[in-house]
Amino acid sequence: MKTAIAALLSLPVLALAQVAAPQPEELMQLAFPKWSDEEGGRVVSIATSALTRGWDTRQGKQRKVLVVPRRVVRVAPERWLLLAAMTPVGDSGEPQVAHGTPLGLAAYTFKPGKDGWAVARRQEPFDLQGFEGRAEVDVVPLGAAAQAAQAVHARWGSCWQGHCVEVFALYALGADGVKPQPLLLQKIKGANVYSRPDCVERLRGLLPGLAAPDGARELLAPGKCYAIEGRWEIGAAGEGTSPSPLTLRFTGAISGASKLANAPAQRVEQSMTFEFRGGRYMPVSGSNPVPDA
Repeated sequence: MKTAIAALLSLPVLALAQVAAPQPEELMQLAFPKWSDEEGGRVVSIATSALTRGWDTRQGKQRKVLVVPRRVVRVAPERWLLLAAMTPVGDSGEPQVAHGTPLGLAAYTFKPGKDGWAVARRQEPFDLQGFEGRAEVDVVPLGAAAQAAQAVHARWGSCWQGHCVEVFALYALGADGVKPQPLLLQKIKGANVYSRPDCVERLRGLLPGLAAPDGARELLAPGKCYAIEGRWEIGAAGEGTSPSPLTLRFTGAISGASKLANAPAQRVEQSMTFEFRGGRYMPVSGSNPVPDA
């Protein structure tokens, strides 16, 4: 690894834009020279901020985190961006993660320097999202054109006492890094099938693959049951680097309830469409059928 880093640093600046994409671990070591991809080597110190206090109320100038590189993407002819994931650790280096602990989404932008790539901007983190210090992170195009804008895509979910939800967010990505305000933040999946012993029976006619719940059947007051899954897709419209329209498509089943009785299950097949306006995705039709947990 050190040999690879030395080779990267020795490249002439003019040749940097023509080399293959640097490896995530290589850029991680440029951001944190003492970082290494081994147990104990991934713990580093970052500046404390209002955002990091979303983990806890530490007031010092710095705090320790465990940082793992996720993805390298070219954001300009002579700029690369490294996406990384951060989780809080204690003074001893042990992770401090509970069910409600979000993952730190971090980004490091690199530009040519005197001796190779140099850090142009540190965003550590640019946002906190997820549960149990976990979230899927990737980079996606926001259009079909070769020059289409790119976005950071984060997706996370959790189950608690039979209530399950998955959420995704998109963040604008450019030569100066990641914009912390999400372009879009939406629930993409939700279910409460195992929060009530009667939900499987009520939804099974439309969702035959549901497994029977454990335990005896209880008499309960009327209540909602649902199991809904969604996916999102980018339309073909859009010009140049402008983000194309985005559509969420949902399928599943829901059984509502009044104060007196449960309602028959209904199939869910609907969509929600967004257009890019004023720097973010705005809803223009449809609605999200995933209930709040």
